[in-house]
Amino acid sequence: MRLDAENLKLNEEVPAVGLNRKRLQHVLAKVTRSERFGSYRNELSTLDDPEIISEYVKDVIEARGGEVAARKRAEIIAHAFLDLTKEQQHTFFELLKNEFGVDQLAVETAIQNFELTSEEATSQLRTALEPRREQLFRRFVGVDAGLDFLVTLRADLLEHKDPQFSALDSELKSLLNQCFDVGLLTLHQITWDSPAALLEKLIEYEAVHAIQSWDDLRKRLGEDRRLYAFQHPALPNDLLIFVEVALIQGLAHSIDDLLDPATEILDNEKSDTAIFYSISNCQPGLSGVRLGDFLIKRVVSLLASEIPSLKNFATLSPIPGFVKWLTSAIEDNDVPIFTREQQLSLDGVQEALRNPDWYQSEELRQELEPVLSQLCFYYLTSVKTGDRISDPVANFHLSNGARVEQIQFLANTRADGLAQSLGMMVNYRYVLDYIEDNHDAYVHEGHVEISKTLLELQ
Repeated sequence: MRLDAENLKLNEEVPAVGLNRKRLQHVLAKVTRSERFGSYRNELSTLDDPEIISEYVKDVIEARGGEVAARKRAEIIAHAFLDLTKEQQHTFFELLKNEFGVDQLAVETAIQNFELTSEEATSQLRTALEPRREQLFRRFVGVDAGLDFLVTLRADLLEHKDPQFSALDSELKSLLNQCFDVGLLTLHQITWDSPAALLEKLIEYEAVHAIQSWDDLRKRLGEDRRLYAFQHPALPNDLLIFVEVALIQGLAHSIDDLLDPATEILDNEKSDTAIFYSISNCQPGLSGVRLGDFLIKRVVSLLASEIPSLKNFATLSPIPGFVKWLTSAIEDNDVPIFTREQQLSLDGVQEALRNPDWYQSEELRQELEPVLSQLCFYYLTSVKTGDRISDPVANFHLSNGARVEQIQFLANTRADGLAQSLGMMVNYRYVLDYIEDNHDAYVHEGHVEISKTLLELQ
């Protein structure tokens, strides 16, 4: 394995994800120019032997030469990691897994002591059970751009999709949960007057409905829109997660209408509904770190106080797993059929799955609206993985305390919407007085709260 600490050129085999790797390299490179660590730098720049990198990791973990020296060495290792190929990354992760896990001898000794003593032995056992590599991860937190690096490190780890690294991922995720606790984050409204660098990142990070142009972005930041983002003080020039909001009257029935630049701008005083139509996680390395639920609740509270006319808070959400589930159900002859008419409509459903232009047929639209709406209702309320709804967006909003409010037929006729859900979308509604009750019922009992209006249509 080769770790190159001096070459600032980004390896083409390692794609940039989330945070800017070149910027990280620039920040972390300065320590490699230190006279005190010159020899260390030179050895690391020609490193080919995993045994040698193992010694460097030990230096960091055991703080040889003191805490300051350990952090500088952590910087050098972090900088060197950014130039690794995928194969070299894998070797590095394997080394951390195999050589820097839990010290079994220390655990056995602590267990023996635990039987003889009490509180001191408890502390000893707790320390022994901690994988040694966690000390390396904590050292990274304390260096320049270290938090950036940890997010990038986990993103790279996740890209390998290797089950043997699940413990490493769990440890990194736990540390990042602490570092990105909601109490440490700041909520910012992004406007057209925000720095251009942040506006460019919005275009880059938008993961639900791609921003087509600067004019499109200007529309999403207009007077009848709001865009809020979480940021971290250690990453002032980057975004963690953001939500886009439209201020309208009544529920949104179509994303095409919301994003249409010709849509009339509504006076905020006439708006009674805030529609959350896009939530984008900006950092792959923060996957699974709960930010979105806090963001939604913060924004709901902020909008309720800012615009008194707002009475309803709802989403217009994609259903990313619907077509995949429906295709599988048809193949397995396991489609939930409720009426003879729906049975007769299966041919139309299959045609829609084959032909992306099916919605342009008035006859097919009329035939499929009731059956697709009912199938979609079943999927969102009954198809589960364990005790949770299988659709990831549904699970997010339901666990966040929302209810299934309304299903919208052909609400997204863009290519991605047709491919994911045959154009179907759904409104999840956040009723302020019931958010906590809905959350508890879903998380603890698996209960899906559904609006009376939607139930009456079934």
